[in-house]
Amino acid sequence: MSAAEAEALSRAAHVPGHYGRIEAVEIGTRFLLVSGWVAGPEGSTPSEPIALGLPDGTRFAVTRFLRRRDLAERGIASKPCGFLLDIPRPDEDAAALALTLSAGARDLLTQPVADLLPRTFRPRGHLDHVAPERLAGWAFDPAQWHGPENEGLLELVVDGEVRIALPRNTARPDLPYTAAAAGRPLGFELGLRDVARLMAAAGQPRTLLEGEHAYELLAGGHRIGSLQGSVARPARLLRRGGTPAALDLPTALPTLAKPAPARPEPDGYVDWHGYAKGLGGWFFGGWLRGEQIRGVETCRALARFEDATLEVEAAVSAYPRSDVEGLGLGYIAYVPSLQGDPGLLQALDLDLEGPRRLAPSLGTGRMPEKELLPLVRNLLGAASRKPRTPLLKVLSQPVYEGEDTLPKLSAPVHVEIDSLFIAPGAGAVLTGWWLDPTQAIAGIRLRMGNWLSAPLAERWIGTERNDIREGFEAKYPLEHAKHGFVAYVEAPELDPQRAHLEIELATGETGFKPLPAPAAAGVQAIRRMLGSIQLAPDEVVDRCDRVIGPPVVALNRQRLAAAGRPSIAEVGDLPARPRCSVIIPLYGRIDYLMYQCALLSEHGLPADELVYVLDDPPKKQAVLDLAQSAWRRFGIPMRLVLLPENLGYAPANNAGLAQCRGEYVCYLNSDVMPQEPRWLDLMVGALEQDPTLGIVGGMLTFEDGTIQHAGMTFKRLPQLGNFPYAMHPGKGRIRPPSRGLQRAEAVTGACMVLRRDLAQELGGFDEAYVVGDFEDADLCFRIRAKGLDCAVHEDAVLWHLERQSQGTPGNFWRHNLTLVNGWSFARRWGHLFPEAAAEPAVLRLA
Repeated sequence: MSAAEAEALSRAAHVPGHYGRIEAVEIGTRFLLVSGWVAGPEGSTPSEPIALGLPDGTRFAVTRFLRRRDLAERGIASKPCGFLLDIPRPDEDAAALALTLSAGARDLLTQPVADLLPRTFRPRGHLDHVAPERLAGWAFDPAQWHGPENEGLLELVVDGEVRIALPRNTARPDLPYTAAAAGRPLGFELGLRDVARLMAAAGQPRTLLEGEHAYELLAGGHRIGSLQGSVARPARLLRRGGTPAALDLPTALPTLAKPAPARPEPDGYVDWHGYAKGLGGWFFGGWLRGEQIRGVETCRALARFEDATLEVEAAVSAYPRSDVEGLGLGYIAYVPSLQGDPGLLQALDLDLEGPRRLAPSLGTGRMPEKELLPLVRNLLGAASRKPRTPLLKVLSQPVYEGEDTLPKLSAPVHVEIDSLFIAPGAGAVLTGWWLDPTQAIAGIRLRMGNWLSAPLAERWIGTERNDIREGFEAKYPLEHAKHGFVAYVEAPELDPQRAHLEIELATGETGFKPLPAPAAAGVQAIRRMLGSIQLAPDEVVDRCDRVIGPPVVALNRQRLAAAGRPSIAEVGDLPARPRCSVIIPLYGRIDYLMYQCALLSEHGLPADELVYVLDDPPKKQAVLDLAQSAWRRFGIPMRLVLLPENLGYAPANNAGLAQCRGEYVCYLNSDVMPQEPRWLDLMVGALEQDPTLGIVGGMLTFEDGTIQHAGMTFKRLPQLGNFPYAMHPGKGRIRPPSRGLQRAEAVTGACMVLRRDLAQELGGFDEAYVVGDFEDADLCFRIRAKGLDCAVHEDAVLWHLERQSQGTPGNFWRHNLTLVNGWSFARRWGHLFPEAAAEPAVLRLA
C-alpha cells in the first residue's frame, strides 16, 4: 500500500470490506447537502447498501455513486465511490447534529456536523443556450422540493434588469446529484413555441434573446455562482457567443462534472419531418434565419440520421411563417432516398451559398405518412398551383398506395405479372402478359421509392401466349399471339416489398400495378424463365446482353451459395496415398456406375482412387446400394460424395475435387468407358514426362469406333449468336492410326487429367457456367493463360455414350441456357477468336 493510500485510509472509518468518509456539509433553509465517499473491497463501488442517517434514526439511501479523480490519484478507489446527497434538515440547529454513514446493517462512522465546518448552501447551475427559438440550461437547488415553491424560483435576468421566470421541465441525469439520478427536473429546455409564449407572458420582445446582452440565472433569488472556501465568486454572466463558465461544485468534489461545451447556434430548425414511401423520399419542414432560401428551388442537402447519412440534391421551397416573422422564413425540403428507416434525425444541412445547419426542434418526431403529404400540400398551396418548381412537380406525382389502378385509366390496358424472380446483385425478372389494344401505353417502368427503372421495353422479350389470344380475341382485334413477356429490371439493390410497376399512357396518366411475392429461385426459376423464349439468330446477342444473361448467372450464383454440405461415404479400402483421383459425377443414369466398375475391374486401379459424386439427391439410397453391390462383385473401392441437391456439372466436380487425395485428378463422365487398360497410365505419364503440359485428354470414340473427340477447336456460329463454340475435328470419322500425344486447342471434360495442385489453384471448373456447358473449354483456356499446353493422347482410347448419362430432360429451356453459357464464354474469351466478331456475321440458311 502506498504512503498516500495509508494516510487516506487512516482517516477513514471501516467496517469489514468497506471504508469511507463524510467530507462536507452545506446547510440550506430546509435541507442539508452532504458529500463524501464509500469504497468497497479493493477500492470497488460499494456492494452493500449505503445510507446516511439522522439522530432520530431516519435513513436516506445513497442511490448514485460518482467517479472521483482525487480518490484515484490518492490510491483509494478508481471505481465510482463518491456521493452528493440532499436530505431534509431537522428542526433543531443543524450545526449541533451528527450524521451517521452506514454500509448495510453496520455503521461506518458517526460524524458531528460542526466538525465538518458547514457552510451555507448556494444554488448551482448553468445557462447553456439563449436564443429567440431556444432557451436551455440547469439549476440545482433542493429548495424546490424541500421547501416552499417560491424558494426554488428560477429566473433569467437580462442586462441586470429584466427578470423572466423559467420552468424546470427536463431531467438531467448527466449531473452528479442524486436528485438528478432520481429524475427530478433540474434542467430547462424550451423551443420556439415555448420561448414565444414565455416572452409574451413576460411582456418582452423575443429580440431581447439575441444580440449583445448579459444573461444571468437566479435560483430562489440567488445569483447562481460558486463558493471558493468562504468567498463568493461574482455572479455568472453569459454573453452571446461567449464560452460558458465552469460548473461550480464543492471543493471536496473538484472533478465530478464539467459544463457542456458551447454549441454554435444553428441557422434554423427542423420542426417536423417524415418519409413519403409513395414518393420515395423525406420531407422536412421548419424555419431558417434570414432570407437566403427565398427563390431557391434546389440545393445540395445533407440529412444526418442516427444510422445513415443522406447527401443528395434536394427540392426546396420557402414560405412565410408569422411565428418567425422578422427572424427568417419557413421552408419545406424534399430529400429523395430509398432509406425509409435510418433512425432518429440528428441534423439537416442545406447548401445555400455555404452550409446552413438546421437542428431538430424540441420534441421533433417523425410524422405519419398519412398526415405528411396533406400538410406539405396545404403549406405550399400545391393543389391550386401549377407544378412548375421541382418540389411542386414531386408533389404532383400520383402516389402509389398498394392498389392496382389500371382499371381506372381512360384506356383499356391489361398488364399481369405471373412470376417475379429476384436475382441478387443483378435485379429482377418478371414474366406475364399484357394487352394494349389502343396502343395507349407510352412506357412501363418499375419504381422503388424515388428510383425509377429504365423502360421495361428496353429489356423485354415477347413470348407466345395463345391462351391470352383465345381469351380476348372476341373483345379486341388481336393480330398475333405474342402477348406474353419476359422482362429484366437491372436493380442490384431491389427490395420487392417496396417496388411496383408504373404504366404511363401517352396522355400523361399513370397507373400502378403491385408486384406479386417473389417466386422460389433455383434451377426451376431458370427453367421457367427460359422455357417460353424463342430467339431468332439475330436476337441472341442483344437478348443475352440485356435480358437473360445477367439474371440467369445471378440466379445460379444464388442457388449455389445456398447449397448445403455434401455427405461422404466410403466403400472398401481406398489407397492412403493415391496416384490419381478419378472424379465421376452421377446424374440420371446411375446404373453406369456398375458398368464402369465392371470394365475397370479387368485391370483394377491399385494406385488410384475412385470418387463418385451423386448430383441427383433422390437416388441417394439407390447409389449407396449400387456401390456396395459393385464392391462385392468387382472389389473396386470408392468414395461417394452425396450432394444435398442437384447443383450441375461444375459444382459437382468441384465437390469431388474437395474430397480428393491423389497427386493427379482425372475428370471422367459416367458414360465414358475404357476400351483398354493403359488409358489412365498414358495420360498421367504424359504429364509426368512433360512439365509444359497442363492438361491431357483421352481419345473418345462412339460405340462403332468412329471418332467422338480427338481435341477441340473453336468456331463462331452465326446461327447461335456468333459466339465461339467448341468443334470436334474428325467427329464421326473412322479413327486413323494413333499418333500418340498431340497438342490441342482444348480437350473435353468428359475425360481429362491434370495435376491436383493446378486444379485447386484454378478453383476447379468455373461455376459461373450454369448447369453444364463450356466449363471444360474455360478450364483449358485458363490453363493456357498460365503458359501451359493442352494435349490429347490418341493411345488412351475410351468409348463415350455422349450425353446419355443426363437422361432426357426438356430441351427447349436447355437450348437457351446453352446460349447464355456461350454468352458468358464469349465475354471472357471472345477476344481470342476475332474472325467475324467485328462485323455482323452473315447468316447462311442454305
